[in-house]
Amino acid sequence: MPEERVHPLSDPAFVSGLRPIPSGVADEAATWTASDLEGTDPDGSPVVVHLPDVDRPVLLLFLATRCDGCDEIWRGLAAGTDPELSGVLPVVVTRGAGVAPATEVGELAAGLRELPVVMSDRAWIDYRVTGYPFLVLVEPSSRRILAETVAFGWTDVASTIEAGLGR
Repeated sequence: MPEERVHPLSDPAFVSGLRPIPSGVADEAATWTASDLEGTDPDGSPVVVHLPDVDRPVLLLFLATRCDGCDEIWRGLAAGTDPELSGVLPVVVTRGAGVAPATEVGELAAGLRELPVVMSDRAWIDYRVTGYPFLVLVEPSSRRILAETVAFGWTDVASTIEAGLGR
């Protein structure tokens, strides 16, 4: 019988030692501006998120399909967990189809109802993302980065929104 894989995020001792790591210098806002997102959805259709067209802060969730920390965030998005997401537009950003299998992204995205999913290598470059899961909160009209951090689970989604919006 195969050995059952234990998810590290279900181990309280493991999780207690994890801390989100902001990118950049502590207490220093990003000096670059946010860019629009262009890519495809998992079916290959073009997707564009033009920031000035959005009427609330945008939470970019840079996720992979096979990642322990990402799994919890995908599940939280599928559950529509409120009030954490109230007042923001969550947008899932994966790597492009050359890196992220579109079928796997599509399976995970199927439970997200109407949330945008953008497969785009360019977005990872534009937002200076080198690992996942990574969160970026953007004020769309000014293109200002309100918060950004590495995430270890769903609680980091809520804390990033709270920190970025000053809640």
